[in-house]
Amino acid sequence: MSQTTADLQQQFSGYSGPVMPERRDLHFLPPGDRICDWHQAGPNVTQFMNALSLFFPAGERMFIDAVRAYRDEIPDPDLRKAATAFIGQEAMHSREHIEYNQLMDAAGLPASELDAQVWAHTEYVKTHTAKVTPLLMTIALEHFTALMGDTLLRYPEQMAGSQEDYERMWRWHALEEVEHKAVAYDVYEKCVGRGPKAYAMRSAIMLTTTATFWPHVMLFYRRLAAADPACVKAGWRGHLKLANFMLGRPGYLRKLLPEYLAYFKYSFHPWQQNNADLLAEIDQLVDDAEAAYASHTA
Repeated sequence: MSQTTADLQQQFSGYSGPVMPERRDLHFLPPGDRICDWHQAGPNVTQFMNALSLFFPAGERMFIDAVRAYRDEIPDPDLRKAATAFIGQEAMHSREHIEYNQLMDAAGLPASELDAQVWAHTEYVKTHTAKVTPLLMTIALEHFTALMGDTLLRYPEQMAGSQEDYERMWRWHALEEVEHKAVAYDVYEKCVGRGPKAYAMRSAIMLTTTATFWPHVMLFYRRLAAADPACVKAGWRGHLKLANFMLGRPGYLRKLLPEYLAYFKYSFHPWQQNNADLLAEIDQLVDDAEAAYASHTA
């Protein structure tokens, strides 16, 4: 049974989040013949979401390694437990998005080539920067994924009518991003510290991450759209439809701006936006995902 937000807030006195993350071993098996048109808003929005998926396998491996590098230094047992669950969740996300991205390859999209670029970048960061840098990038990117997860859950019309296996997979990912949104941040504060220097580092890395991540998302989108005949046929109207979907009306990315800027407050913490109420649907989604997987494999 799902717990109330009040129950969740009282459950773990040593961990600052209102809910302890939980590793869930779910499979989705979305249909490969829908990889280019699964989103109800059309092929361009589909390819934008597909472009985001390309960042997850390598990105989540970096997140795992960044938190694992500090796990033995975490002084609080509840946070250490949350870090272990975070690692487990990200491993499941990576596995499912690897399979998802393989569907793009099978459809003739340049997924492997773009995925390799992300792996090369994250490997460079892990091997050529200070130990704290991957953790700083993790808390910045976790802020993005938590905000995107929040808007996907808060505005269900964003995905309503999409192919159900893809929709279910994205909702599962969104729920777990909200659930564990503060874990890496708390690891940073507990193991690296707070104060002016810690604030300056996290703010600087957020600025550089913003300046590099979103241009690469749009570059990847353009590469996928150029390889998709439906997007080519739509031409500039398809790109305009995506721009309106993300920045105009309804403008799902635009809606994230106030909470994105909140990251730069000196006193920021991810759970200042307490959206744990959105997690109420997770039990039903798990049941639906398990039933759908059983039917696909029967």
